[in-house]
Amino acid sequence: MESILVFRLEHFQACFIVAFLTEKEVEMRGERGGKFLRMVSVVAVSFLFCTLLSRASLAAQEDFPKKEITFVVNYGPGGARDNLARGIGTVMSKYLNVPIVVMNVAGAGGALGYSKVYNSAPDGYTLGIGAATEVIQQLIEKQDYDVRKFTYIGKAEHSPVFWFVKSESPLRTLKDFKTFGKTVRQSSFGMTTNATVTAIIIAEREGFPLTVVGGYKGAADATLALVRGEVEFSAPTQSTAMPFVRSNQIKPMLTFDQKRSPSFPDVPTVAEAGYPDLAMLALDMWFVAPPNVPQARAKILEDALMKTLKDPEFLKWAKGAGVEPGPLGAQETTKFVLDLAGFVEKYRTSIMKYVQK
Repeated sequence: MESILVFRLEHFQACFIVAFLTEKEVEMRGERGGKFLRMVSVVAVSFLFCTLLSRASLAAQEDFPKKEITFVVNYGPGGARDNLARGIGTVMSKYLNVPIVVMNVAGAGGALGYSKVYNSAPDGYTLGIGAATEVIQQLIEKQDYDVRKFTYIGKAEHSPVFWFVKSESPLRTLKDFKTFGKTVRQSSFGMTTNATVTAIIIAEREGFPLTVVGGYKGAADATLALVRGEVEFSAPTQSTAMPFVRSNQIKPMLTFDQKRSPSFPDVPTVAEAGYPDLAMLALDMWFVAPPNVPQARAKILEDALMKTLKDPEFLKWAKGAGVEPGPLGAQETTKFVLDLAGFVEKYRTSIMKYVQK
């Protein structure tokens, strides 16, 4: 690793302090031998101290990782998280010099796998993939994990969420939802998804009646419900919606992001619609480790992830897989998740009204 070959700045600072103190000590003792002897003493002590520091640093970094790392995916094979984990794992392993294996632990709407990561040994050998869903799950029901305590490694993907309506729908803006004259229905495959929560929050702010029609097995089923006219809008992933967009069956009407999507440059953002804070409910995915992973190990994992997300091999794969890389470091990711948790908490009462129906 590059970090092993570079003598850290803090080591130079420590050596300088030792050198300064050693020289002062020699002068205070009044030892003979003049300036030359003082210099020899200073150099010898400083060299010994710096060597020990350097070796300690190398030993700490060389100690990890020594064995394979496991990516726990809290949903079944073939989904977005599984796809991302396998794409990143293939490339990230070369930066860590150990194999990366993917373990699918589905159940309880993703909570089972996320709890497994949370309760794993804090040694850096078990990672998981999180999103806003886990933040919302913890909000509405007590979980065996706490999103505020995970060790965040970094954000890996950033994709906008879109609201889609039928191509001939009269619903073109949020104002149309308010003047629709009857309850607006949304198809959903999960009450804790970004799309459902954004719908609940906007319905409360705009003051229009909303019915969340749940029970669909996945995004594809929820999209077919829109095509069949069972609901007025839905929010599948872009990859799921595109075949129906190309066949002119559905169209996007709102983008949940800070900027317009290159795929739909004519579709306004939620910020343009007057709600810039809801842009944080875009579809982001990040890597987590259990609480209290040693900082040095977390840093090694973070560096490897950031290099992977910029690696030409990964970028080529991502383009073909429809994955939009969104590199964000550990510190920034931690802040983002904590801010998200605080934001969603404000709407807990409104969300619970729909969950309990």
